[in-house]
Amino acid sequence: MASKRVVPIAAMLLCGSLLAANAQEQEKSATASAAISAKDLTREQFQALAPDAVIEINGERITKRDFQARNVKAVEESAEQLRDLRARSLAEFEARRKAVTDKRKAALAEANKKVEDEIHRLVAADAAMYGPNWEVRKKQAAELLHQAEGAAPTERSALEKQAADLLAPSAR
Repeated sequence: MASKRVVPIAAMLLCGSLLAANAQEQEKSATASAAISAKDLTREQFQALAPDAVIEINGERITKRDFQARNVKAVEESAEQLRDLRARSLAEFEARRKAVTDKRKAALAEANKKVEDEIHRLVAADAAMYGPNWEVRKKQAAELLHQAEGAAPTERSALEKQAADLLAPSAR
């Protein structure tokens, strides 16, 4: 008699579990079919969706809230990468700018050195050609010519002759 009660109870439990499993499967398929394709949505429709609404994007099912959170995170990461890229670019630019500036300064210093050497060579050649105290004599001649500009004609010719004598090459 106990076996007569056990079999119907076991059959009922088995049917109940099958019904429960079937109900869960239908609920999942209903949820799956409740996913809205993102391709079909306009911007206004998307904004009108509830935060828990499930949307399908490229075969992935995701809630609107998760989708927006993921997009906000991606934008923040992109902004951070942009700041890093900008800082790195500015640092590289400054390094290249400094290298170019240093190179130009070195080239200018070298050119200036060559000019100074040439000036010294020419001054030495003049001193050798015009004799000792050439620089002092040039200054004296310039002063005499400046005085001659404001002097009387007779005095002017005397001052100009003195200046010419000072500027004449010395005979060795």
